[in-house]
Amino acid sequence: MKIDFACSVIELTKAEMKEAQKYGSEMYKELMNARRDNPGFRVVEIKAKKFKTPLDKLNMATIKAYVKAHGSPDQKNEFLVISTPHYTEDDVYIEAKPFVEIKKWFLAKFPKYCRKSP
Repeated sequence: MKIDFACSVIELTKAEMKEAQKYGSEMYKELMNARRDNPGFRVVEIKAKKFKTPLDKLNMATIKAYVKAHGSPDQKNEFLVISTPHYTEDDVYIEAKPFVEIKKWFLAKFPKYCRKSP
């Protein structure tokens, strides 16, 4: 819960609003105290802010560039095998892995990527 004195509103997130609607709950009591202390203030629901991580912008181009710059020859070859459709020596067609699997592989092989910005 946040009280915005400049706009004369009491702001609650969706979860707080739902909890405050339950008579007798802790959030209900806090809201009633806030309304008592601030008569005339409106109660509004706000959207909770999402926090972004470096992994939110991770895409195939970023992975490819990072592997090219920081990967060992074995890692580069493994990335090429899982990210590119190809034929085996026995003429068996193998499709590229889905992005979710490539991302899991990338994060397992390059754990330092998570600790710094791309």
